[in-house]
Amino acid sequence: MPIISTYCKKGGVGKTTYLGYLAHYISTQGKKVLVISADDQNSIFKLFGCGEFVSDQNNMYLEHLLAGQCNPEDIVCEARINMYIIKTLNTDRLSFTLTVKRQEERKLIDTIKGFTKFFDYIFIDFPPSSSRLSEILLDISDSILLVVGLDTLGLDGYINTIQYFVDTDINLEKIKYIVPTGYHPIKLAPKNCLKELKKQAEIYTPNAEITDPICDRSVIKNLQAEGVSIFDEFKMASKFHQKNRDEVEKEWRNDFKKLNLDK
Repeated sequence: MPIISTYCKKGGVGKTTYLGYLAHYISTQGKKVLVISADDQNSIFKLFGCGEFVSDQNNMYLEHLLAGQCNPEDIVCEARINMYIIKTLNTDRLSFTLTVKRQEERKLIDTIKGFTKFFDYIFIDFPPSSSRLSEILLDISDSILLVVGLDTLGLDGYINTIQYFVDTDINLEKIKYIVPTGYHPIKLAPKNCLKELKKQAEIYTPNAEITDPICDRSVIKNLQAEGVSIFDEFKMASKFHQKNRDEVEKEWRNDFKKLNLDK
């Protein structure tokens, strides 16, 4: 089963939101999904209102599984029906261990690939920083979704990501989709950045498909504050906000239907 990652060498571009909603959408299609948070902040738990799993459970991290201190079923949080999340404790320390103890790399890879026996999809969420953990997980990914913010720093993040892949010998062909975020139909800057992104993509990632840009919508932030996904059965307080929520849910659903992540 496919292992899918979202990545960018720039924070705040919406990687976690995009991956979380994509995973939830696929789980609503009857597929069993596992999300691995390779980010110490484990913010994807808050996205689904499961922050207490991070704060209250102190011995249920990926690191404890790798150390043989627990079983796989002990560290998964059932965030939604058919959707489960695993958290990490200290990725810097884990990366150091992976660097100095080469046998730990094989253990990590075997553990992640072992999950493919039980899940239809595995998604991996990363911080914008680079580490040995990131390199290994990106390398075993079947598809990488490169999320790029439509501003100057976002474009820099795209170039820095390409350079990082080249420096660490991560196959650029794994980048299957480029996801532009922060688009606004009447603002000039995001439009210009989208044009520039397309030019850069033709040079550096010609085989990657650029998805429809994700608009910057306040309703997303409102739902996140509630720990609610756009694919939850959830009614907003007012008809105005409910209409906006329904429109966004339809947009994201249509976008996700266009993705081919099975290979």
